[in-house]
Amino acid sequence: MRCTEGNLAIIIDAYNSENIGKIVKIVRLQTMREHLKIRHHTRVWMVQSAQKLKWNMHGTYQYEHFGPVPESQLQPLHDQEFHDWNYKNPQPRINCFTHQMMEAEARADKRRAELNDPTKCEC
Repeated sequence: MRCTEGNLAIIIDAYNSENIGKIVKIVRLQTMREHLKIRHHTRVWMVQSAQKLKWNMHGTYQYEHFGPVPESQLQPLHDQEFHDWNYKNPQPRINCFTHQMMEAEARADKRRAELNDPTKCEC
């Protein structure tokens, strides 16, 4: 299960392309007691959105803030706590050749500046 209740997610795939890219809040799983508005092979989540989403219900289009979305069409977003932790504990950088060249050039520039400094001349 990729999504959980209360998480934010972005719609990455949809029957109505207008819904792609919209951020939704996952409210709960769709239950069988409800009138099944969508049939899908994965879990179906009931979501809420600040922007109206386009739904195709019984051949007519409706714009609602609340409705079902299959889990396969959702990509969970990390919360602020994750971003804060990631900022305090950054992943180690891979030192690629370009980065090494930039560091070497910076050291050479610093050394040239020291050599050209007249106050450090031993004359």
